Amino acid sequence: MVALEYSLSGKNGLTYRIETREIKEHDPALIKTVVDIDLMTWSEQTFSRYTAALMLRQGRTFVLLADNVPIGTCQCIRSWERPSEAVLFSISIRPGWRGRGLGTRFMEDVFDGLRRGGIRTVVLSVTAHNAQGIRKYEELFGFSVVGVLPDEYAKKEDEVLLRKVLQPDLIPVQALPDRS
Repeated sequence: MVALEYSLSGKNGLTYRIETREIKEHDPALIKTVVDIDLMTWSEQTFSRYTAALMLRQGRTFVLLADNVPIGTCQCIRSWERPSEAVLFSISIRPGWRGRGLGTRFMEDVFDGLRRGGIRTVVLSVTAHNAQGIRKYEELFGFSVVGVLPDEYAKKEDEVLLRKVLQPDLIPVQALPDRS
């Protein structure tokens, strides 16, 4: 992955080396970090140490590092319905590092890693009432809405499914499969 340097203003002029790295081997020490960053990001826990370990072993996990210290994580899994498609399951950045453009760069690095790994499309879901998030994925990253997942997480909230084509000359965008 390409590393970038990012200078944090107002922090005594400190410069941090920012890097995205894909985890290629199961790393038990990283399990706690994935769970901790997730807990700092979301109102509900996404991972237990068991699901985090499973994602590290069976999924595609990317870590955003500042001077080799993890400040963000992204987990993707391969779609069973479309083996050349990845599902972006979770992306999180530690508080204090947000609002500096790191999330955008991290997402682009993840897309590059998935593309190099042969993934042609990536999907993610956003709560239907999060119009700002949906618009951001569409305008900033080139995602398109491909469907609605009613009550996807048993929370009485619909999720909007978005898809991004990573390798446009290799695969046409397909409609959401009928789930009935």
